[in-house]
Amino acid sequence: MSIIKEIKSRRDSVLILALIVTLVLSTTIISSAMTASSKTVDYWQLKLGNKTVAVFDNESQAKEVIEQVKAKYVAKGANVEAVEIDPALTVNQITVKASDEQPKVEKGTKKLVDKLLGDEKASKTYTVQDGDTLWDIAAAFGTDVDTILAANPNVSLESLMPGDVIKFSSKSLLLTVTVKEKVTSDKAVEFDTVYEDTDALYEGEEEVKTEGVQGTEKVTEVVTKSNGKVVSTKVLSSKTVKAPESAVVLRGTKTKETPAAQSSSSNSRSNSSSSRASSSRSYAGSSQSGYSANGNTILAAAYSQLGVGQDCTSLVSNSLAAAGIYFHGWPQQYASLGSWTSNPVPGDIVIYDTHVAIYAGGGTAVHGGWNGGTTAVGPVSCSANLIGYIHIG
Repeated sequence: MSIIKEIKSRRDSVLILALIVTLVLSTTIISSAMTASSKTVDYWQLKLGNKTVAVFDNESQAKEVIEQVKAKYVAKGANVEAVEIDPALTVNQITVKASDEQPKVEKGTKKLVDKLLGDEKASKTYTVQDGDTLWDIAAAFGTDVDTILAANPNVSLESLMPGDVIKFSSKSLLLTVTVKEKVTSDKAVEFDTVYEDTDALYEGEEEVKTEGVQGTEKVTEVVTKSNGKVVSTKVLSSKTVKAPESAVVLRGTKTKETPAAQSSSSNSRSNSSSSRASSSRSYAGSSQSGYSANGNTILAAAYSQLGVGQDCTSLVSNSLAAAGIYFHGWPQQYASLGSWTSNPVPGDIVIYDTHVAIYAGGGTAVHGGWNGGTTAVGPVSCSANLIGYIHIG
């Protein structure tokens, strides 16, 4: 009986031991699982404004991107007072559970820096309205006609119609780096010119007596640059290093003697010229003082193009060609062909900020690119801003 009791006692001991081992293993497994579930990983986000542009697994690499962007626009050895990036580039730390999906980590900095210093493309469209010309549209969108035509192969100067859709593409920088530098440099100081009257020279004659010499001053200023371009300067101090030396110019006062006969002949020619200048020529039954044969030819040529689909510059260039004047350019460039006048006559050129026309008299003009791109007579006043009139003599 004692043997049976002993066996039973040993069996109970083994069961107890097994139970203890099981409890220990269970506790260890549970503890390990809890430890694994609570483990986290740290990352650093690089943000442009509110947008995350990259994630790094170390803070120093994220900050290095910011420094490289700044270095693009900061000259080596420059005395920099401030650097600002807009939108701001910032670094934020985030913590992710090891058991969760991990973010994609940026491996290097070069490609990212190049991307941030680059630009992004944007596109938009414009629907042509009644009375629009390509010049008007180009001016409104800050571009030129050639760029519009290159981006819209189906659009032409001659066939522009209301309802046509014009596409525009533009590029804009992702960020702007503003740098303020303190710069000290030597700058030239211009000399003054002093005039001395002398009767050794005739009126209208001048002679340099003493050459002027530029001076030099040391100037300290704060130079503000936006993406490398100077946008403003502020002078902090200046010190004269070398004073400028004034130039001295002799100015004649002696009166030239004119023979009486020559004076009489000159007056005769002057009176004759004045008589010719004040002669009148008629157009369409009305008298126009100072009107030229060129104006008659130009306006007649403009009228001959009524109803033709063309741009305003094509109308004016074709009209000028009839008078033997060959020119084509931007509206305001036609001002170089004559002289400004406040009393326009038929055949003069009407200059606007983004338009050009031929004056027809009575407050009207012949316009190209009018009412859907055709040539028509209309009031001088239109959607473009009137600058003035050019007379072709």
